[in-house]
Amino acid sequence: MLLLLLGICLGSLHPVYVHLFTRRSPGLHSLLPPGLTPAPISTIPPFPSLPEPDAPIPDIVHYVYIKDQAEDLHYAIYLAVRSAMIKLQPDRIMFHCVRQHPSGYWWDRLLEWEGAGGAGFAVEVVKAREVDWVGPGRTPVKHYAHKADILRLEILLKYGGIYLDMDMFIIRPFAPYGLMRQDVVMGMEVGRLDPLLMLDGPGSDDGNHPNGLCNAVILARPGAELLKRWLTTYEEGFQAIYWSYNSVQVPWLLAKLYPTLITVLSDQAFFWPIWSADDVKTIHETTEYDFLESGQLAYHAWGHLAMGYLVELDPETVQARDTSFTRLLRTFQGKDEVARWRSATEAD
Repeated sequence: MLLLLLGICLGSLHPVYVHLFTRRSPGLHSLLPPGLTPAPISTIPPFPSLPEPDAPIPDIVHYVYIKDQAEDLHYAIYLAVRSAMIKLQPDRIMFHCVRQHPSGYWWDRLLEWEGAGGAGFAVEVVKAREVDWVGPGRTPVKHYAHKADILRLEILLKYGGIYLDMDMFIIRPFAPYGLMRQDVVMGMEVGRLDPLLMLDGPGSDDGNHPNGLCNAVILARPGAELLKRWLTTYEEGFQAIYWSYNSVQVPWLLAKLYPTLITVLSDQAFFWPIWSADDVKTIHETTEYDFLESGQLAYHAWGHLAMGYLVELDPETVQARDTSFTRLLRTFQGKDEVARWRSATEAD
């Protein structure tokens, strides 16, 4: 009987869990910090004794690619990179490739990118180092995800800019919110819901305590102090057995220890809806969520969970399927995309 009552209780909560993103009252939490005033036309301070302001974060977008063999770039990933090209308008896009770079039709299209309004720039392919170990004790780094975690910090320390996972879709530019004038910017990633705390009702948000800061998006100036301290934690205490310890939980700890070194955004800025199987399914099988009306800056597609949906997409299926996700993707498609793709596939 006790198990039956428990099942009924959890079952009554299940719809709230399935549609997590409907729980919040729109006015309950601020999605983004207040926008800063526009940068002045001149960087010369109005008073001689004032120092010049720090240079903004460079307009460089970085991706890390680690594959033993060249693989064709999926269409959805092409659109993710294209979203950064369109919305961020960077000065440079750098693919840091350890062994191979991507291949195939959509990779070639990225290399041929002409820029919005014909303002062309080249996608740069940069050789990245092999990360086999870390720290003075030469702790082995075996999984490609952990290798990429370390590389992104080294890359941002050297160049500065915006690091993006390849399944990040940019919805709005970052500069108007003053983010390019911070030292380091990251977004919260929520933890698992506590069903008991959800008894407070929709909008309570009590179950969404941050699990950490997700490193799928990092904005940083070159040489940022927080990144130096973060990289030190890999060198002194890399924990391979705990999947997200160094990459997600440690930056959250550092943000609390050194709050002046980083700007932390709401979980809804970059990583909403979350990674739960129910949320991923809802995004790809319904039209319930509206990315363009949400106010968020980007969407992490949680590729390790949603890859089954992502690999099915091509220019025609994006047009034919009506889901929350395909509605977002259509905003990044070129006008002649379907025709060009058909011509290329027929030629093959």
